[in-house]
Amino acid sequence: MKFGRILGLAAAGLIIAMACSTAQAQRYGDEYRDESAFGKMQNKLGRGLTNVFTGVVEIPKNISREWRKSDPATGFIVGGVKGVGWAATRMAVGAFDTVTFPVPVPANYEPLMQPATPLPDVWGEQLPYFDRDGDPKLTL
Repeated sequence: MKFGRILGLAAAGLIIAMACSTAQAQRYGDEYRDESAFGKMQNKLGRGLTNVFTGVVEIPKNISREWRKSDPATGFIVGGVKGVGWAATRMAVGAFDTVTFPVPVPANYEPLMQPATPLPDVWGEQLPYFDRDGDPKLTL
């Protein structure tokens, strides 16, 4: 019983450490990223895991965005629906990146979604990946 609990805590700590290390690498830009194929694979794996575990952040983010555009009730309903859609998409893209991290698909290990993470101002993506309304763009 105690071993299972320790193992669970260790796994949770490992997941948090991986997500934080990916966020740290993205925050400081390209000078800290390895441009080799192995470095790009690591970045794709980290991006995928980050999107799988933090994709639900899209729900409150979209509620907040729609709330500012309209009244609170409409913002909550429309933003909630949009947020669930974006969260599902982000987690699916994250799962795809996690499973296919050794394969250079799309070309050169580029992200499928822009911005590559749900909170670009926290994880260091460049803001031009948003359209004029502040919505993220898909690059399919």
